[in-house]
Amino acid sequence: MVRQGSSPFHERRRTATRRVALGCSAVLVAAAGCALIGGNPPIETAAPSTVDPEGAVAALRVAESDYEQGRFVQAAARGDSLDAAWREIESLRALADRALSVAGRAFEAQRLPGAAADRYGMLLARAPAPSLETATLERLVRILSDTNREPEAVAAVLSTPGGIEAVGAEDLRRLTSALTVRELRPLTEIFPPETAAAAIVHAQFVRLLVIEREGAEARRLAARILEGQPAEPERVTAEMIVRAETDLGSGDARIGAILPLTGDLAEVGQVLREGIELAVERYGAERPAGFDVELIVLDDESNPENTVGLVRSLEERDVIAIVGPLRSESFAAAVRARRNPRLPIISPTATEVLNPAPATYTLYDTDTRASDVAEELARWTLEVLRLRRVAVLEPDGVGLGGAVTAFTRTIREHGGLLVGHERYDPGLTTFQGPIEAIAASEPDVVFAPAASASGVLAVAPQLFYYGLYDVIVIGSEAWAEPAALRRLERFATDHRVVGLATDRVSRDTPWRRFVADYERRYRKTLRDNIMPALAHDATLLVLTALDGARLPIPAALAAYLELGPEVEGVTGRLRPEAGRSVVRRSTEVRMLVDGSPVEAEREELLAWLAEVRAAPSPFAPRDSVRVDTLRAEALRGVGTVSIR
Repeated sequence: MVRQGSSPFHERRRTATRRVALGCSAVLVAAAGCALIGGNPPIETAAPSTVDPEGAVAALRVAESDYEQGRFVQAAARGDSLDAAWREIESLRALADRALSVAGRAFEAQRLPGAAADRYGMLLARAPAPSLETATLERLVRILSDTNREPEAVAAVLSTPGGIEAVGAEDLRRLTSALTVRELRPLTEIFPPETAAAAIVHAQFVRLLVIEREGAEARRLAARILEGQPAEPERVTAEMIVRAETDLGSGDARIGAILPLTGDLAEVGQVLREGIELAVERYGAERPAGFDVELIVLDDESNPENTVGLVRSLEERDVIAIVGPLRSESFAAAVRARRNPRLPIISPTATEVLNPAPATYTLYDTDTRASDVAEELARWTLEVLRLRRVAVLEPDGVGLGGAVTAFTRTIREHGGLLVGHERYDPGLTTFQGPIEAIAASEPDVVFAPAASASGVLAVAPQLFYYGLYDVIVIGSEAWAEPAALRRLERFATDHRVVGLATDRVSRDTPWRRFVADYERRYRKTLRDNIMPALAHDATLLVLTALDGARLPIPAALAAYLELGPEVEGVTGRLRPEAGRSVVRRSTEVRMLVDGSPVEAEREELLAWLAEVRAAPSPFAPRDSVRVDTLRAEALRGVGTVSIR
């Protein structure tokens, strides 16, 4: 008869517990030291005189059970204790490795990446079983990469036999591409380029040496790469450098383009092609001693399904980069289709990619550009103009919500005061109510973005007529559209402030020079069509990277673009950034005077503001002029702007 409180299950549990106690050795001092590294106390266990292998397995299962059930603190401490107890016992070495892995995973689950990386590094140094080694390396590399410790991640891969098979060659190339010359040099000194993994690091180092014009050292190291076992991308890089008989920076280069030359989008595709051709022609005229550039243009027939085959065709013809495609879905398909992940693909017109792949960029994303401009205008208002009372007049349903959010967020973050925020329906003919509500809040500055020139034409005069004639109006790029400035009276535009990525009005700008070249070359009027300029600038980025990298191979151009060079293009000062698909543009703050954007001068704007506030209201009845005049005289005596 089984007595109360006992059963076959309970008896088995007591036996397992005894074996757990026997499995934990007496080396508790070492265990405590290891556990305290991560900040957790060790698990107290009995000190047996002998080791029971079955008990050791049971003890490990307890630690693993703690981890699986979310008791991460206990799992980390128990794993450290077991590892310290077993690591010097040959028969328990494999169990010690598993215990250390439990501790690492438990620290990782507690969001203690440093402690987890320490455990994984200790484990790899002991050369555990192949399956455990692979899983540990993958975890270690991920942690180091997520915590901006890419040099250590690359070193871990190179120092682990078969490391490249565990993490993959493309992930190693991605990690390596984030390193600088200073970070790469010690790695190349420790790991000779005899293996495919080490060759990846040496090839990236060589590319950066070329960019920094260290051609002699680049050739010497490239020759060493070829003595080993490089994969195809690294072999091509090394051969190109070794074969360079003259200074790097000359030779032949092919640029591919994928455009809709037939089908529904043929008209757009043609003007894009003209912009690309003009960029190549300008390069040949301005850099006669540079590369001989050949342009290969393929027609996707306005069909995204043709993209994959065209990308493969261009890769087979050894292009250094691809300009296009036009559609966003075609752009995404092109990125997926390329066999070489370091082949730059730059679309003039695709929208932002949320999870961009390396070496892929787009120039057109209007939402990002509008938000960047709005953020810069908000900073300028508070830091340069130094006016704090700000209001927003927002048109509904025209895609400016991101820009308004960026503006208001920046105003608040930098200590401004948002005194009013009104929305209006741009489909109506009058916006009297929202404008008068804004005027009643007595702002000094009003942000009134518009999505197009027609939007500016509708709202600009009404701001004046309904009470916002004595504030500084800040507008979006559309306020400086030629189509708007040509038709608006000066009272509706003068001393309005705009943020510009592209100045298409002022004289002797890159835009004006491009228009002149384009119309002379193609004998047709460009007017305000920005499409060929976008294609020109996409090609300009490729050509700038070619000159900067001084090596006509895709990976060298990709490395140069990831350095974030600033390039003066037709559509603005372009700034590609690693990890972002949208090429950023610098924002120029301008004020409108006599229908043209000029440098925004704080003193002139404040003087204008003081003058309009001191003068009688343009809509005041005659019998109130005397009062307004007295007010004006009083304000002139103060000599400052009347800030509300």
